[in-house]
Amino acid sequence: MNNQGNILIDGKLKHDQRTFRILFETYHAPLFRFAETYVCCPGLAEDIVQEIFIKLWENKDLRINGSLRSYLFLMVRNRCIDYLRTLKLEDKKKQKLMEAQILSDSVDLDFDDEVKGKIKKAIRELPEQCRQVYEMSIYDGLKHAEIAEELNISISAVKVQVFRAKKNLREALYNIKELLLLFAGFVSLKKVHLS
Repeated sequence: MNNQGNILIDGKLKHDQRTFRILFETYHAPLFRFAETYVCCPGLAEDIVQEIFIKLWENKDLRINGSLRSYLFLMVRNRCIDYLRTLKLEDKKKQKLMEAQILSDSVDLDFDDEVKGKIKKAIRELPEQCRQVYEMSIYDGLKHAEIAEELNISISAVKVQVFRAKKNLREALYNIKELLLLFAGFVSLKKVHLS
């Protein structure tokens, strides 16, 4: 960037409005596009980029060694990753809360007949060993080692079959709201049992 020398003085970010406006105008659009590739949401990408510029403006003692461009992209990338980590933690917390509610019988999981039918059909259509391993894991509550011993296969083969079953079911049951419950392993055999 030709203006990088004007924006940085001996590695320190210059904090006058004119040079900061140049910094913003030069980097806003590419940083926004970069953030959007991580978070897949224009509004959120804009918030992240704005947050980065605010931090830059507020941090008067900031020293940048190396490329200003690389530094800005690194800041955006790290903020996007932090956001995605937070999102994963929130999802885990929601799953734990749901599990606690279900196990305490405070929520009645009563699927309608259409949903039950779709789930049963999707499970029946799994490849034989995949279906068998999945049912033993989810419905019978057996651990991977117990399934491996009973079917005389390795524990890693059990893990692969459970993974494949979940993947196939996720695709087959894409539109069913209750899918989250199914994959979290919270649906009891009594609610959705194969006939």
